[in-house]
Amino acid sequence: MTNSKDIVIFCGVLMSCVLYPVTFILIVLLAFLMIQFNRFVKNREFILALAILFLISFKNTLLSTDIKENILGLSFVLFQVCYYIKEDMSLYTIVSRLSFFPQMYCGPVVKPSGFARKKKMNIKSLALYHIIFSIGLFYKTYITYITHYNYSNDDSFLNSIYWWAYMYSDFLSWSLMGIGIAGLSGFKMPVSFKSPFFSKNISQFYRRWNTTIYQWCMDFIKIKIYNKFWAYTNIGIATGSLALWHGVGFNFIFFGVFNFIYFFLQNRMKKHNKLLWASQIFYYSFIGFIFNGFLPNHFIPVSLNWLYILLWVLSVFIMLFFDYKSFSLVRRTINHHPLVVIILCLAFVAFTLFFRKVDGQFYYAQF
Repeated sequence: MTNSKDIVIFCGVLMSCVLYPVTFILIVLLAFLMIQFNRFVKNREFILALAILFLISFKNTLLSTDIKENILGLSFVLFQVCYYIKEDMSLYTIVSRLSFFPQMYCGPVVKPSGFARKKKMNIKSLALYHIIFSIGLFYKTYITYITHYNYSNDDSFLNSIYWWAYMYSDFLSWSLMGIGIAGLSGFKMPVSFKSPFFSKNISQFYRRWNTTIYQWCMDFIKIKIYNKFWAYTNIGIATGSLALWHGVGFNFIFFGVFNFIYFFLQNRMKKHNKLLWASQIFYYSFIGFIFNGFLPNHFIPVSLNWLYILLWVLSVFIMLFFDYKSFSLVRRTINHHPLVVIILCLAFVAFTLFFRKVDGQFYYAQF
């Protein structure tokens, strides 16, 4: 049965329908509207993208927490609509792609061409996706827990750095688990993060951070300007759009303006590598306060458990090591002992589900 692409997609759609029926109903309605009005919108992608961004900002700003929980995954669905409006597809085809279980909730934003399926899965491929899922599960249940504890319990100047570590570990965990499940189903989903904290400037950082969302911004929220100076506005528009995704607020608008100014300044110092690296470290240390609209109350941590600070340092080291080196180590391990890798990963997942507390929305692990 799993050799059939249609059956696998249908099972993924069925899980989304059962777990998030409200989101699924909205997807069906969106698909119907796309088919009815695609001829009027097909050559107006920029207007459509602005409307989509407005809807996402409205959802994340004004709707209550209970309503948001019932429509989880709708943001990524709306992002993908802009790509599907150009395609001539049936209602079922659009619904099945937009509501495909592994990528509906946390992305990535998958284009219609991204649903090509591998015809054969060997044991090394299975081992690879088992370990990708397990690493994501490890990030979610251990590293995200530690980084969130420090971020939520410290109001010092380190808060911005704690925030980055928490955001990255949380987003990366969901992304890896989604890629792992999709891979085990035979679908290769695009990577959402490409070692963002090894970037030398913010332009490179945002190309590596949530890559499919950034690409969406560059595909649709982009102004064709041929003057060199004003071309910098595209990076400001892209980063501002990424911020407005989270909601409409003064801090998010200021975030976009600040990124535009910072990109311009870094572009001026691009020939001075040491100065560029220093400016990037300063950016990580400061930008979290702008994004969250928060000012630190202390210069150094005063209320944190020092054990958690040490665990946080260890967690950051693990994340950076994973970005820099571990994938090549994983490849070598899989090539030599694929069956052992699968057994160890299944044992870890079973241990995590039985002995670690998993929240109610954590349906990847339940799956």
